[in-house]
Amino acid sequence: GTLLLLLCLRGPGRRFLPRREEWRGVLALSLLIMVVFPFALIAGVMLVGPGQAAILNYTMPLWASLLAVPVLGERLDRRTLMALGLGLAAVLLVLAGTTGAEGPSGLGVALGLAAGATFGAGTVLSKKLRFRSPVLLITAWQLLLGTPPAFAVWLVLHDHIYLYPEAERGLFGLFYMVVFANALAYAAWFPVVGRLKASVASLSLLVVPCIGVASSALLVQRRIGAFDVAALACVLGAIALVVRRPAALRVEETRRQTG
Repeated sequence: GTLLLLLCLRGPGRRFLPRREEWRGVLALSLLIMVVFPFALIAGVMLVGPGQAAILNYTMPLWASLLAVPVLGERLDRRTLMALGLGLAAVLLVLAGTTGAEGPSGLGVALGLAAGATFGAGTVLSKKLRFRSPVLLITAWQLLLGTPPAFAVWLVLHDHIYLYPEAERGLFGLFYMVVFANALAYAAWFPVVGRLKASVASLSLLVVPCIGVASSALLVQRRIGAFDVAALACVLGAIALVVRRPAALRVEETRRQTG
């Protein structure tokens, strides 16, 4: 958040704070995307593994499309309903794939879905609010406001830290999370949401579950089974149905929005 705030001070206008009427929306988005989402994401990774958690988390475009109906007035057409069906199939496949000697990790699956639903809700809400302040400034304050709750939970749950010289892996992970996975990722994501429909903006996330499954196998030697591959195919097929609409439907939607 501090890094993005420093970038805001170098830009046009050099605003340091959002407008007074925007604070409530910034706080709501911060709680959804910077607090609930990452905690559900991390807990899901711990319980079902990074590859499976990535598949569950990135059902987000399906949730965004569903929530966009009552919130943004977008229509839930047949393609979206088919996508939701594929998303449900992916969840069942992941649940089946986690069945072992200790039984299925139902809690991990629920948390993975909660992460996806929370991020989808945040995407729709950010589209609904239409902030007047620069996107980078809004994103910076979302990160800053999400830090105190995360810090409080960290103090309660953990009795060790990575901030000592010999912990190179921990320091590298901290650096990567701060600069790339948070500052740069969110700075790139929210402008996309502002320019495109909530469902179409999620097209850029198609690659994430693929990377999650592949890196899970390569970096932590997590076995990727047939259920995981089938679930990944369902998620990608569902997202493709949501974001690739026929040309005639796109023209009709544009006409309705401009008219």
